[in-house]
Amino acid sequence: MTYHKLLQRQINKYLPKALQHDNDLNDFLAVIDATYRSSEKEKNIMHHAFQESEREYNEVHDSLKKEYELKKRSIDNLYDSLQQINETPIAISDQEKNDLLFISGYLSEQINKRKASEESLNHTIQLLKTLLANLQSGIMVEDKNRNILFANQLFCDFFALGRTPDDLIGADCKAIVAERSHLFKDPVLFKKRFETVFKNKMMVTNEIMETADGHFFERDHIPILVNGALMGHLWKYTDVTERENALSLIEESEARNRLIMNASLNAIITIDSKGKITFWNRQAEKMFGWSQLEVRGKNLAETIIPERYVIRHNEGLKRYLETGEGPVLNKRIELSGLNRAGNEFPIELSILPIEHNGKKFFCAFIQDISERKKAENSLKAQEEKYRNIIANMNMGLIEVDRDENILYANQGFLSISGYELDEILGKYAPDLFMFEEHLELVKTKRKLREKGISNLFQIPVKNKKGEKRWWAISGGPNYDDNGQWIGSIGIHLDITEQKRLEIALKDQKIKAQQASKSKEAFLAQMSHEIRTPLNAIVGFLRELGKQQLTSTQRDYINNSEIASKHLLAIINNVLDISKIEAGEMTLENTDFVLENTIGNVITVLSPKAQEKGLTVTKNVAPEVSKVLKGDELRLEQILFNLLGNAIKFTASGAISINCVLENEETGWQKIKISVQDTGIGMDAGYMKNIFKKFSQEDKAMTTKKYGGTGLGMFITKELVELMKGRIEIESEKGNGTTFHVYLKLEEGNPEKIQTAGRKMEPGSLKDVSVLLVEDNILNRMVAQNSLKYYNCQVEEAENGLKALEILKQRKFDIILMDIQMPEMNGIEATLAIRNELKLNTPIIALTANAFKTEIDRCYAAGMNDYVTKPFDEALLVGLIAKYTVQNRMIAPEVPELKLYDLDMLRELSGNSSDFVREVVHVFRTQVTELIDCGEKAMENGNFSELGKLIHKIRPSVESLKINSIAEDLKSLEQKTKESQEDPSRVALYLFVKEKLETVVAQLQKYELD
Repeated sequence: MTYHKLLQRQINKYLPKALQHDNDLNDFLAVIDATYRSSEKEKNIMHHAFQESEREYNEVHDSLKKEYELKKRSIDNLYDSLQQINETPIAISDQEKNDLLFISGYLSEQINKRKASEESLNHTIQLLKTLLANLQSGIMVEDKNRNILFANQLFCDFFALGRTPDDLIGADCKAIVAERSHLFKDPVLFKKRFETVFKNKMMVTNEIMETADGHFFERDHIPILVNGALMGHLWKYTDVTERENALSLIEESEARNRLIMNASLNAIITIDSKGKITFWNRQAEKMFGWSQLEVRGKNLAETIIPERYVIRHNEGLKRYLETGEGPVLNKRIELSGLNRAGNEFPIELSILPIEHNGKKFFCAFIQDISERKKAENSLKAQEEKYRNIIANMNMGLIEVDRDENILYANQGFLSISGYELDEILGKYAPDLFMFEEHLELVKTKRKLREKGISNLFQIPVKNKKGEKRWWAISGGPNYDDNGQWIGSIGIHLDITEQKRLEIALKDQKIKAQQASKSKEAFLAQMSHEIRTPLNAIVGFLRELGKQQLTSTQRDYINNSEIASKHLLAIINNVLDISKIEAGEMTLENTDFVLENTIGNVITVLSPKAQEKGLTVTKNVAPEVSKVLKGDELRLEQILFNLLGNAIKFTASGAISINCVLENEETGWQKIKISVQDTGIGMDAGYMKNIFKKFSQEDKAMTTKKYGGTGLGMFITKELVELMKGRIEIESEKGNGTTFHVYLKLEEGNPEKIQTAGRKMEPGSLKDVSVLLVEDNILNRMVAQNSLKYYNCQVEEAENGLKALEILKQRKFDIILMDIQMPEMNGIEATLAIRNELKLNTPIIALTANAFKTEIDRCYAAGMNDYVTKPFDEALLVGLIAKYTVQNRMIAPEVPELKLYDLDMLRELSGNSSDFVREVVHVFRTQVTELIDCGEKAMENGNFSELGKLIHKIRPSVESLKINSIAEDLKSLEQKTKESQEDPSRVALYLFVKEKLETVVAQLQKYELD
């Protein structure tokens, strides 16, 4: 398409050749071209109108001049004629000459001719005015005195004058300019420029002015000169807003395209038909090292093309220009490029031929693929390496499609399965290797692969010979290049021998666990058998201590208390070791004041130090936080052992406890507590064994002189490590010992520190009603004496059945419940109290078994707290006050404790929320079935059916780690197999039912809603 010459010039100058064949852009250019042509046409018409007007004005002028000359000549001729006619000259005045009849006719004729000329001139002027009025430009003509002679309607509209063109005739143009200058973006410049043009009589064309509202006017000015004299001015204003906007868009598009091309990650180069470079973007500068100024106009073959490609490049260019064919055009090809330094590097090249306005040129897009080539070569090497690894590794690899049909298997898989490759390709894998009872598991794994989940599992399989083998399989989803799931990939390891060993180890573990349980049961029984009479001994000694005694009797009582506490310490040490070995030792995490904790230990052990003349000091660095968080009681136990040993093995001198800050993080402090003595010290050999059980230096002499069991330091080290700390020793034989304990503790909240309550005074529990359930008469006597000392109202029951009978008759403020009792033990009695009698009376366990399993059973049954025998009177009285006197004043809000733990499920499923929710739904269904069918089974006495329901739900309880009822479920299942009547069976079922309903409610609240 041929455009207006001005537009064509702009296109050739600014528009890239690649865009000149764009259809949408050509449509846009056609609109602009029409605007150019319309503007030129209007300009030509106006020019022609001015030429016609000037010609007509000149004709009128010439005509009038001729008339004048003619009249003069006529009068002269007439006068000459009259003079010639008259022989004698006739002297007449000019007035008389005009009054001659002879010339009056002539003059009349000339007047008529003049009128005709004037009419013609008026017609021409009207034609010109009509022409100017209908131009698509605002026209205004003013005389040399700045008075408006003519204006069209568009001029009035452009300047928003609110007046008609006729109203403007004779108006002062200068005043109008001053009045309407605010319409323009720069009013001052508009007025100044207007006056400059006027004053200098400048011819102005195509001058662009912008208005305040964003329009554009093109202004032309023509000074009207007649014979060099200024007669007036013609002003023309044309609205070229659309044209200017279009040009602006074109300029913006060109600038944007230039920016895009310069911002491109590819080098972009254009060459003409002679191979000379016409464009070279910034990326080309970076890639090849030449700037655009250096290469523009140079031949491409002289710059970036290696010498071996030059001939082919020139031949290809020539062939395309002659035939229009080019084998490398419109394709992506890889070859070498040459940079300024003469170094070759791999590039990807795409060349596009472009033709515009009959001219041909080429645009090349070039990408440096050096890194890609390195990566490809590296990937190729890696692929080759891994291909060899996969083919030769001991583990079997298999690939299956979405329907579990085998697509590939490596040699390792063929070796462990016993098949050849052609025997299994295309076959359904589960049919070849899986036992029928495991097909459902395969379907479950397939569903996981569909969801994008990988996992590791072990499964028994059969090989080609039909032998049972064990495989560990790591399976994962397989995707195509579009991210679509196309099947699965599995890595298989034959673990048959390991599995046999694992089974053997599991059998040994079961035996070890059974032995551990037997040991725990033995210790629990021995603890009960020893603590029960010991409780009576300690209790009676305590009661005797309240009496009026002689000094000798007081000594006997004190010695007896020391002996009983020593025996209790031995029992506690043995039980602590058992708890540690069984993994039942747990830590509290409460706020405490470290300085007070150290002070408590010193206060208790000071009498022993004073007996030996030793001084005990403490020092806590000010940098150590006043309040820390941790297990204060266990820390006290550690310090008791260390300070107790220091006192025991120091004959003279001093003992110090120092605490310093090692380092701190936000909210945490690492502290070092050092216990230093001036005692007998120890040699390096013994320090290696000091933390072993029953370890003592020169055991016979040490035991004989200092006593002890050798368990304290073992327990101390285990407690420190349980608190994620460490303990170190500095010692030299004969020069004392220093123990350093390093602990990292969280900074505590001083507001949560509860000041110690005042000591309970006699009568402080007045009128508190207590039901004491205890089978041992001596222990009942001890408890009675202690409780009556504080004015409690006590009623006794020697077993659980008796307690239930009493509770049916009256209510109590608190119940003290022994655990091991004949007929009905404390756990069964508590279950009955909670589930049958529906009582919420606080129950405190009195247990001689301090193992965690026993404590958990107490809490699970519904007990509120516990004390171990022999009980500390202050502790027991404090607990009674807590649940009675203090509880009446404030009922603390206890946060709900979750009875389940889903961490194991999440770990097994790879954190699949869908899998966890599915298991939760299954569990909820099982609980509903147990409750519905279990009630009927209980009513009908069908305990075997109840046992089946219990057995069915136990795996789910274990999966959800509902540990509080795990043992109870096991016990209940066992009781359902017994034929004799057992009143605890119903109570146990009701307890389990209540806990399961609580778990379901918690799961609904925290996991499903």
